[in-house]
Amino acid sequence: MRSRNITTVFLAALFAYTMVAEGPAQAMYGDILVMAVNEPDEPAVPRGADPNEPWDPAEHVAATWESLTAMSKLFNPVDGGGRFPQRSLSISARVDVIDINGLIGFDSTAIGTLVLDEKAGVVCSEVVPNRYCRFYWPLRYHRKMYEPGHWVSELQPYNLAVEMPLEPDRPYPLLLGRVEWSMYALVSTEVKTVDVPFRPTTDWLTLAPDLEIKVEEITAESTKYAYRIAMRYRRDKVRWEANGAAISLWTHKPTPEVIVTKLDVLDPLGHSIQDQAGGSFGGGSGGGGGGGTGDLVIGTANGSGNCDICGTATTFRFTLALRPRQQELRFVLENVPVPAL
Repeated sequence: MRSRNITTVFLAALFAYTMVAEGPAQAMYGDILVMAVNEPDEPAVPRGADPNEPWDPAEHVAATWESLTAMSKLFNPVDGGGRFPQRSLSISARVDVIDINGLIGFDSTAIGTLVLDEKAGVVCSEVVPNRYCRFYWPLRYHRKMYEPGHWVSELQPYNLAVEMPLEPDRPYPLLLGRVEWSMYALVSTEVKTVDVPFRPTTDWLTLAPDLEIKVEEITAESTKYAYRIAMRYRRDKVRWEANGAAISLWTHKPTPEVIVTKLDVLDPLGHSIQDQAGGSFGGGSGGGGGGGTGDLVIGTANGSGNCDICGTATTFRFTLALRPRQQELRFVLENVPVPAL
């Protein structure tokens, strides 16, 4: 006999507000409190950074919950194999970046969830796992034409889901008195930009310790540009991540001391060509594809642009994050009504 199941899903799309209750005040930009968590044996401020300028997540990101889903799944008792009914809750939320300074990327996987009901009883609890690798997605922008010939870039939020499985015989709570979970951000309290003329070089140029580049080929015209840059760096000290893809970092190895997060091309007025014109652009990517020996990575970065109103390319601008770190953030949400089933 064909297996069947009955699924009932209730989605409560609720306004983002906080009900009156004792506890920490919620963030003014949303209804989720965001706090930094120091790793064991790790100082609050990384070595070499300015102790007067720690990276405070409450100043850079604001989190808001958008909906709560309650799901009940009942299996056909005839051919369901004696499986217990399944119940779960899920919160959909978003993280908006309100200050981009120091934020390199975000791993929006919710882990280490703790959920309490209206009587402070534990609904579900899990520890923060020791993951072997984390994936940090850089800031995402959506470009659109504001008016003819004028383009704007809008910063996009990070979307996430907090899954909360329930025990088979446990009734749904009336209220989630407190929900906590962790996510990780890749941050840096020091960012450096290095400008290099948009023309070939005969010698290697040092962008940072253990990181050198050489401009091998360029094309610079009024409507298009192209380039090829050779690079060499130590793989244990530097990461080249200028292509906008997710940044994968091992958790059992030290975080690189330098991350190249962006490679931009500027016009004669010092403006980014991509930010002010519509067209086709690509490049900045690179890495160890070209080989290397031992700890030395040798590779190339290629890029090009083509648009009707591009200014002539005159300058490369490299953005470097110095002494980055993987920062655990703890999210706290209180008093969320649970939809009745």
